[in-house]
Amino acid sequence: MEVRQSAYLLDILHSAEAIQKYIAGYNQEDFLRDPKTQDAVLRRLLVIGEAAGRLTPETVAAFEGLPFRKMAGLRNRVVHDYGQIDFEIVWETVTGHLP
Repeated sequence: MEVRQSAYLLDILHSAEAIQKYIAGYNQEDFLRDPKTQDAVLRRLLVIGEAAGRLTPETVAAFEGLPFRKMAGLRNRVVHDYGQIDFEIVWETVTGHLP
């Protein structure tokens, strides 16, 4: 695997780990009341989506079980529909799908 592809995978991993640290000890209500944490989580989701979108088909195929296309899609949704983000869905995503 080329170095750049490995770097994108590390970006995804490190951002997922950061999100888990940001929300550690939080419940949904805490998250919904904390715009700073919401912003931090969204930024890391953008990094995940951007990195996922740059992966080659060969890299994606090597990690068959991971939803890279959905990661990239989430990034696009956040960027283009930023005024309509449902933070309950973001919470569900980072607590139910991210780990």
